[in-house]
Amino acid sequence: MHLDADLVWLQHSSISWDALTLELWPPLLYGGRCVLYPDRIPTPDDLSRIIQEQEVNTLFLTTALFNLTIDTMPKGLSGVKQLLFGGESVSIPHVRRALELLPGTQIIHAYGPSECTVFTSCYPIPKQLAQNVHSIPIGKPIGDRTVYLLDRDLHRVPLEIPGELYVGGASVARGYLNQPTLTRERFIPNPFVEGDTLYKTGDLVRRLPDGNLEFLCRIDTQVKIRGFRIELEEIEAVFIQHPDIKQVVVIVREDEPGNKYLVAYLLSKENAPTVGAQSLAPLLRQFLKNKLPDYMIPAAFVFLEEFPLTPNGKINRRALPAPDTSQRSLEVDFVAPRTSTEQELATIWAEVLRLKQVGIYDNFFELGGHSLLATQVVSRLREAFSIDFTLRYLFENPTIAELTQKVSNRQFEQAENDALEEILGEVDGLSEEEVMQQLLIPHTSGGQCPPY
Repeated sequence: MHLDADLVWLQHSSISWDALTLELWPPLLYGGRCVLYPDRIPTPDDLSRIIQEQEVNTLFLTTALFNLTIDTMPKGLSGVKQLLFGGESVSIPHVRRALELLPGTQIIHAYGPSECTVFTSCYPIPKQLAQNVHSIPIGKPIGDRTVYLLDRDLHRVPLEIPGELYVGGASVARGYLNQPTLTRERFIPNPFVEGDTLYKTGDLVRRLPDGNLEFLCRIDTQVKIRGFRIELEEIEAVFIQHPDIKQVVVIVREDEPGNKYLVAYLLSKENAPTVGAQSLAPLLRQFLKNKLPDYMIPAAFVFLEEFPLTPNGKINRRALPAPDTSQRSLEVDFVAPRTSTEQELATIWAEVLRLKQVGIYDNFFELGGHSLLATQVVSRLREAFSIDFTLRYLFENPTIAELTQKVSNRQFEQAENDALEEILGEVDGLSEEEVMQQLLIPHTSGGQCPPY
């Protein structure tokens, strides 16, 4: 990418993430401007507004947020000259649409584990993609980064042959704080350069004839969903602690491009899938909430009588059935909307979550909702009810019954503010004495004064 004093970079990443250093330092070091995102969670609406107001011309988005913005508000990115995205596998349809709608934007696909602050390699996407393109490369090493594609014996693999990606150079971290065992596993002496350290990424990659790298998959069970790094085995280990669970497999499904979610496939000790789904699911969800962060809790639980197996007796993960995501949760009794506001909210939720019906006591996040889908709901709420509504309200009021009250309160507050602005507009420019006359004359003449 091009770095100079004309940079106007939007800083919206969490300060606990290495992307902060990418967004903060380059514009300041090159004499440009760093714009601080005023809220906690970026939404396409707010991103678009700030980009236009502050004339932001450089931006980094996680792949999930990139996809959502291209789906909902691509024109909001029209002022961005350099758009970087990365962190998860790429959706080719979203990239094609971005190239079509943003002809003046240089789109760059970036790759880099946090252990190799910040990016290891980048790929400037050409303006035209061939029709037979099935993946977007992660590019070539940048700066002082060095990369090696090695086999299990740390031998280099030939061109176009998959190998595990190792990263060297000054950007590689020293290790994990207070975790010497994990540090020794992931940070190894460079067998090719004395005094250098290599980071073992766990990513399977191949080198293309033009020198670009192509990400293939993870070697272990680590996945990334909406920017969160998740070890599937950790989730399975917590599940198996529950006394009613005999066996579990957790996988990531992506039945629609760009929409990844966790699914848990379970064998209960009673081995009764129907009864288990109705009785165990809410207990399991609460059990997991006490031990795992929200982003590691599966969106769907599927109870099976047995796991499908491959011919050699291993669990056939590809044959695991897709959950019926069109059905609402069985964990809460269905209560239909009772008012027009509840009905409007239920319609919005059902369309965003792609469910047939939603009850007023269903929890948005337990139905499979997450922060990116929440931004769509908030955008729809603003449009449907013509009120200023923040993402925080949905997180604090995750059921329709709770959210309806919040919508009513916001409508009342906004009506009061509008009335106040109208009154202030009428008295603007009048002296204090003239204002008092307008307030007193109706009373002294037996009339009425509009309430303040």
